[in-house]
Amino acid sequence: MTQQHTPRPSAAGPELDGSHHARHMVRTLTWREGFVFALNMPIGLFLTLGYTVGAIGGWTAITIWAVACFFALLQNNLFAEMASMFPNKSGGISVYAYEGWKRHFAPLGAIAAFGYWMGWSLSLSVEGVVLGSLMEQAFWPDNNISVDLPGVHTLGLPYLIAIGAIMSAWALNYFGIKIASGVAKVTGALLVIGLLVLCVGPFFSASANFSVDNIGWSGTQPLDWKVIVVWFYITAWTTYGTEVCASFTSEYKDPTRDSARALRVSGVFIMGLYILVPYMMAGTLGDATIGANPVNYIGLAFDEILGSWSWLGEIPIMAAFVIAMMTATADGGRSLYGIATSGGTVRQLGVLNRYGVPGRALTTDMIINIAVLLLLGEPIAILLASNLGYLSAVTLAVGAFVLLRRDKPEHSRPTKLKSYWVPIAIALFCINTFAILIGITNPGLTGYGGVGETITGIGILLIACVLWFIRQRFQEKSAISWRVTDEDEDEDSDNPFAPHHLDHPEAPAAASRPDTDPDELTTRR
Repeated sequence: MTQQHTPRPSAAGPELDGSHHARHMVRTLTWREGFVFALNMPIGLFLTLGYTVGAIGGWTAITIWAVACFFALLQNNLFAEMASMFPNKSGGISVYAYEGWKRHFAPLGAIAAFGYWMGWSLSLSVEGVVLGSLMEQAFWPDNNISVDLPGVHTLGLPYLIAIGAIMSAWALNYFGIKIASGVAKVTGALLVIGLLVLCVGPFFSASANFSVDNIGWSGTQPLDWKVIVVWFYITAWTTYGTEVCASFTSEYKDPTRDSARALRVSGVFIMGLYILVPYMMAGTLGDATIGANPVNYIGLAFDEILGSWSWLGEIPIMAAFVIAMMTATADGGRSLYGIATSGGTVRQLGVLNRYGVPGRALTTDMIINIAVLLLLGEPIAILLASNLGYLSAVTLAVGAFVLLRRDKPEHSRPTKLKSYWVPIAIALFCINTFAILIGITNPGLTGYGGVGETITGIGILLIACVLWFIRQRFQEKSAISWRVTDEDEDEDSDNPFAPHHLDHPEAPAAASRPDTDPDELTTRR
C-alpha cells in the first residue's frame, strides 16, 4: 500500500457566501478526533450484549463479534482508499457507494445514502430513551414527572430527557464540529475509565467471582448456521460502525493521512473491545445471569466490582451515550448533506450554515428523531428495520471499491491498496450480501423482529428512490437518467448541486487529476 499526503487547505474559518452560508467545510480535525467519534461503538455492544449472550452463549457471541470486527477492519482499509479519492466530499461511505454505482444504476447510490442515514440517525431515539432511563434510575428513582400530550402517549422523565439529549446533540453539532469534538474528548475519557473498570476490576475485587467456566457456547436458543448468520446480521450495525471516521474526511486537516489512520486505529481498538468486554462480563456474571438481565447487567457487573460505589460506574456509561448521540447526529447530517451535493437527494439538504456544518440536514435529523419519540414511543422496531438500510449501504460501498478500480483506474489515489484487495473486497461483498439475504428472510430466529420489520426496512429504502426522482425530475428538471457518467456531470458545471461539485473550492483542481504528481503539487503550494 502506498500513501501520500494531501495538501492542507487553510482551517482559519469558513468562507461565507452572500446568503451567509459557508462555501466549504473547515479542516480542523485530526485523526485522533475522528477516533474519538468512533468511541460511540461500545453503545452498540452495551445494547446488544445481554440479548446476544443470553440467546447463543458467551463464546459464540464473542466469536461472531470477533469475525465481524475483523471484516470491519478489512472494509476500513477499502474505505481509506476511497476517502483519498474524494478528499473534498462529505458523507463517508454513502457517498463512496453513490460514486461507484452511479455509472451502473444511480438509484442504488441514493438507496445506500438513505439507508446509511437511517441506520445511524434513528439510533438517536433509542439511545436517548436508554440514557434517560439510566439517569432516572441513578439520580431520580422516585420521581413522578410526566407530560400528557393530546394524541400522544404520556411522556415520562426518560422521554423528556431523551428529547433534551437529542436537542443538545443537535446544538453541539450545529455550531461547529470543534465544539462536538471537544465534548466528545471529555466524555470519551470517562468512557475509557469505565471500560477499564469493567475489564480489569474483576481481578482486583474481592466480591467479583470471575471464571472462564461461566462462559458457554450455547444459550436459550438451539444453534444452527442460520441462527448464527442472523445474529451476525443483527449485530453487524454495531461492529461495522467504525467506518464513521470516513464521514469527516472533508474536515480533516490532512484528509488522506487522518482518515486512513482514524479508520485503522478505531477498527483495531473496537475489535479488542468487542472481544475483551463480553469476555469479562460473561466471566464475571455468567451467561444465564446476563441473559436474565439483558438491560441492567452492566449495573450488576458494577455491583460485583465496586460494591456500594457501583453508581459511579453508570457515569462513564452515560458518557458513552453522549458520544453515541453526538456521533449519530454528526454522521447522519453529513450523510444527507453529502448525497445532496452529489445529486442523489433533494438539494435543500446540500447547504452549509455559517459555521461550516450541514445545519439543515442536522435539523432535519433532530426533528425526525423527536417525532419518532412522540409518535411511536418505542422506536426499536424502526431501529431494527433500519439495520437493513445500514448493511445495504456498507455492502454497496464495498462493491463500489471494486467498481471504482475498474471504472476509474487512473483516478488519483494517494492511499492505494495492493491489487489483492480487489478479490478481498469481492469476498466481503458476497459475505455481506449473504448475511442480508438470510437476515431478512429469517427475522424471527432471534425473536427481535418479523416480516413487519423487514417490510418497513424495504419501505424506508424506497423513500430514497422517491427523493432521488424528485431531485432529478422536478428540481433539476431533467429526464430521468438511470446511469450517470462523468460526461453527464460535466454538462452541468454551473449547477452547485451537481455530482462533481467540490465542497472545498480552495482545494486545487489538480489534486483530482491523475496526471498530476502529488509531490509536485505540494512543492508548488
